Amino acid sequence: LAAQQTVGLFFNDSLAFNGYTLLAPNSSTTTYLLDNCGEVVHSWPGNYRPGNVAYLLENGLLLRTGRLNSSFNAGGTGGHIELVDWEGNVVWQYDYSSPDYHQHHDVEYMPNGNILVIAWERHSRTEAINAGRNPSLVGNSGLWTEQVTELEPVGADQANIVWQWRLWDHLVQQYDIARANYGMVADHPELVDINFETGGGNNPDWAHFNAVDYNPALDQIVLSSRSLSEFWV
Repeated sequence: LAAQQTVGLFFNDSLAFNGYTLLAPNSSTTTYLLDNCGEVVHSWPGNYRPGNVAYLLENGLLLRTGRLNSSFNAGGTGGHIELVDWEGNVVWQYDYSSPDYHQHHDVEYMPNGNILVIAWERHSRTEAINAGRNPSLVGNSGLWTEQVTELEPVGADQANIVWQWRLWDHLVQQYDIARANYGMVADHPELVDINFETGGGNNPDWAHFNAVDYNPALDQIVLSSRSLSEFWV
C-alpha cells in the first residue's frame, strides 16, 4: 500500500484558493501571513495572545484583537483591539474592557472605518432575577448578556461609541408576572426569552455570541449565538 501523508503541508492545488492564509496561533503573540507552500510571507509581532480574530483589511492594515486578564474568563475572551500597519506599527489601539463589559470572539471593520465589537455585559444575580430570570438558572456569578457596539477610532488610543445594541433591552419572560418584561414568549419573536435553557445550567455565559458581520448594501448586522443556536439580523 502506498504510504499516506500524515504530517507536514497538505496541499491540493486543484481545490486550494490562489491566495494567502492569515494565521494567529492561540499560544503566540505574532500574526502570520502564509502562502500556499506554507512559507511565511509576512508577520506582525505583538504584545497579546489573540482575542480570537485577526483580519487583513483592504487598506493594508491588520485588525486584530488581544487577550487581556479579566474576570470574564470564558472561551474567546479578548478585550484589546488594534490596527497595525504593514511595518508592524500600531496605528490605533483600544481596550474595550471593564468590570461590567468585555470584548470577546469577533470584531467587524465597517466601510466608514468604524469597528463593530461584540462584548459580554455583566449583570448581578439580583439584577437577573429582577428581570424575570428563574433563580434556579442563575448562580452567584450572575448573568452575562451580550452587546454590539460601533466604535469610531480616535487618535492613537481613544474611541467614540457612536451606536450600541444591548440584548438586555430586548428580553421577554413568562416566569414572573410581576416583572415589567412579562409576556407570552410565543407572541414576541422580536425578543429573547431570558429563561431559554441552553444546557449550561447557571453558567453566566448565557447567549455566547461567536461572530458579527455587516452587510453595507442592506445596512444590517448579523450575529451568531452559539448557545441559542440562532443567527440574528
